[in-house]
Formats: sequence, C-alpha cells, structure tokens
Amino acid sequence: MRALVISGMALIAATYGLARFGYGLFLPRFAEAFQIGPAISGLIQSGSFLSFCLAAVTAARIAARPRLIVACAGTTAALGSAGIAAAPSAIILAPSVILAGAGAGFATPGLVALIERNIPRPRRESAQTIVNAGTGAGIVVAGTLMLLTLGQWRTGWAIIAALSAMATIATLSTDRSVGERFSTPERAPILASLALPIAAAALAGASSAAIWTFGRTLMVDSRAEGETYSILAWMVLGAFGVLGATAGRLAHATGLRVAWILTAAAMAASTIALGMAPAAFLAAYISVAVFGATYTAVCGLLIVWASRVVPGHAAQGTAALFIALAIGQAIGSALIGVILGSTSPLVAFGIAAAVGFLAVLPATRRATSAPSLAAPASAGRLA
Repeated sequence: MRALVISGMALIAATYGLARFGYGLFLPRFAEAFQIGPAISGLIQSGSFLSFCLAAVTAARIAARPRLIVACAGTTAALGSAGIAAAPSAIILAPSVILAGAGAGFATPGLVALIERNIPRPRRESAQTIVNAGTGAGIVVAGTLMLLTLGQWRTGWAIIAALSAMATIATLSTDRSVGERFSTPERAPILASLALPIAAAALAGASSAAIWTFGRTLMVDSRAEGETYSILAWMVLGAFGVLGATAGRLAHATGLRVAWILTAAAMAASTIALGMAPAAFLAAYISVAVFGATYTAVCGLLIVWASRVVPGHAAQGTAALFIALAIGQAIGSALIGVILGSTSPLVAFGIAAAVGFLAVLPATRRATSAPSLAAPASAGRLA
C-alpha cells in the first residue's frame, strides 16, 4: 500500500510537475530559442490543457482498465517530453508540449482507480491527496533540472522523459489487485451530480493559468537577475505544493465546503499579489508559496469532492472535475496571453484573481449543505 502511494506520487510528479507544468518553467528558454511571444505561448499551453481533457475523457471511457490508463499516462508524458527535447522548431515544439500534457489527464483517473481497489476505504482520501501532492515535488525537480541545465534545456527534457517512464513502471508494479474490474456508469447522472464542483473547478482552473503559464516569465522580466530569482521561486512553489497532501485531513476536520472556500480564496489572493509585486523578493516568494500549497490542495479537494458525491465511481467523477479544471486553464491561458499582449501584467493577473474568487461561490450554494461536503462521520481516522 505504501509502495503504491510513493510510486503514484512519483508518477504525478513526472506527469504534472515535470511534463505538464514544466512548460511554464522553461517558457523563457522556449521563447528565446523559437522566437514565440505571449499570445503563441498561451495558445500552446491551451493546447496542452485541451489534450489533458481529451486524455481524461478517454480515461473515463476505459475506467475498467486502470493499468492501461496508467500506461497511457507514462507513454504520452515520456514521448511528449522526448519530442520537446528534440524539437528543431516551434512547429515540433507545440505538438510535443500538447502530447506531454495528455500524460497528466491519464494519470489522475488511473491512480484514483488503483487506490480505490488497493487501499482500504478509511485511508483512501488521505492516500489520494498525498499522491496528488506529487505535483509540488515534480516542480521542485523541474526547478533543479532548470538550474543544472541552464544552457542545455534539451537535456533537462530528456531526463523528464526518462523519469516519466520509470515512474510508470514502478506504479504498475505496485498494483496488487490486477484481476478486479470496475463497472462504467452512465456519464449523465455523474455530471448532473457534479454540477457545482464542475463550475468551481473550471473557475479555479482559469484563475490558476496566470501563474502556471506566465508567472515565471513575469518574474524573469521583473529583475536583472530574473532567471535565477524566478527558478528558485518556482522551486519554492513546488516545495510548498507538497503541503497540499494535507487536503484530505483539512476536508475531514473542517468539512469540504470550508476547506474549498479557504483554499480557493487564498489561491486567488496569491495570484493578484504576484501581479502587484513580482520584483519584491519577500512578497513574490510568499505569493508563489501560497499558490503552490493552495493549488495542490484545490486539486486534492476536487478528488475528495468527487469521491463523496459519486462514491464507487471516484475515477470517473475525478476525471470530470479535472476536465473542467483543464478547460478553465485552457481558456484562461489563451485569454491571459492576449491580455498580456495589450495591457499590464497587473491587469491580467487581477482579472485572473477575480475569476479565482468566483470559484468560491459554488461551494456557498445551499446544495453544499449535503453530507457529501461535510466532514464524513463514518470515514474513520485519515492516515
């Protein structure tokens, strides 16, 4: 059981923190190497988010085969990262980034299903949020690779490809319930039940796109030593992202509604704070630290929300919520890129923050008084 959590966390680190969100970290290097501006950069990232959606939809359709889903996660992340490493032009870079982004879309539903069938119910929420916190660990690794390969970013992406493949093999080797299969429910009832969290996920995703896609570029441009300054900030973001592993405990202690309101609002506040003072060392580093912790927690809470609203079909429910999150990110990334091309970063990040605060509203609706958003009375002690 512990091996599955550790290897699953490594797979999330590889597919999310490295293959998916590594694009934003390496974007200044890509912009320099391929002569691409904010609008094109945003569109490429939007393509990555949309490929995430397609992968999640595919994962929901083959939910009865979680091992295949996990294999698809590692394959797409590894091949996409290898394509980035070898890309001779933006024409090759773009589809490679998009393919790499699909890995994360497969990873979460596959791991949710593996955890459901390998880990006892009282420990699942904690296990799910710990695995989800791998995003932060992956970002720390990505920042380390960036520092070690400043002049050789292609080497960094070749390493990401190898790590993605290794994490996939390790995860598949820990699954001890190979023969068990899941039924595939009708999607319409699931979507109807998840209407409020879908809205919350989409708004939170659109808001998060500001920092994920353009945060490091903003910090690079804000100071003379912006390269090292921003890379270290990204590593701080990742390190604090690991704190998102406590999302399961938070939801258990306060109820899911309170946990969502606190984390979504804090994430939005961190976005406007970075837009206001990207060059101020203390303010900027606190902003990215809060963003890292709250974004990871938001994703973990979405997994918990799905598992409580559609118990027994957590993989499909999680896929639906993460699709909504990614669609929001795709739209947000494209629009913020356009806004940045015509106005100041403060305005762009301020708009993104406003959308983030709107993500709180679905959790304040009267429907959230349902047991699914309260602290579970019979869930047992979280590990």
